[in-house]
Amino acid sequence: MKYIKLLLPINLAFLLVACSSHQPTSFYQLKAMETADIEANKLQAKETTVLINPIKFPEYLDRPQLIIRDNDYKLQLSENHRWAEPLKNEFFRVLMENINTRLAPGHAVNYSELNAVNPAIHVSIEVLQLDVSIDNQAVLSVKWILNKDKTIKRYKHQYTIAVTNKNYQSRVEAQSKTVSLFADQLVKTMATFQQAQQ
Repeated sequence: MKYIKLLLPINLAFLLVACSSHQPTSFYQLKAMETADIEANKLQAKETTVLINPIKFPEYLDRPQLIIRDNDYKLQLSENHRWAEPLKNEFFRVLMENINTRLAPGHAVNYSELNAVNPAIHVSIEVLQLDVSIDNQAVLSVKWILNKDKTIKRYKHQYTIAVTNKNYQSRVEAQSKTVSLFADQLVKTMATFQQAQQ
C-alpha cells in the first residue's frame, strides 16, 4: 500500500510533464502575392482564356507535414507544423489567383470552369520540388508546357527565395513568393508564346 501511495505522485508528476511538453500543432496556407512590377508583367492583349490542366505533383509532397530538406537525399518532416489542406490543392488555388491577377484582360480557368469556352492556350504544369532547405532557402522547381493550335513549347525553371526568419511562418511566406515568381514568368512566357503564334 505504501508503494502505491509513493508511486501515485510520481506517475502524476510524469503525466503533467508529458502534457506540458506537448506542443500544439500549427497549420499553414500558401498565399497569393503581387510582385513589384506586376503591371509591367500583365498580358496586354485581346481577352484570352487560358486552361490550366491538373497539376502533376511529386508524391513526397503528398503529406500534411511541412518539409525541410537536409540535403539531396534526406528530408525532415515536422509533426507540429502542417499544411491546412493538401499542398497540391493549395498550390493550384494560389497559382490560379496569382495568374488571374496578372492575366489582363484574359483569365485562367480549370476544366470545371470551361463552360463550352474554347481556351486559346493550354498549360500543363509539373512541380518537381517545393520545400525549404536546411540553410533556409525556399525552392520551387517546376516545368511547364504551353500548347496553342498544336504548337508546343516546353519550359523549366527553379525559383529560390531566402527565408527572412528561421521559423515556419517565414518559410511558408518564402514558398508563397516562389509561386508568385513562377506566375510572373508563366504569364510572360504565355504573352511571348501567343504573340509568336499571331
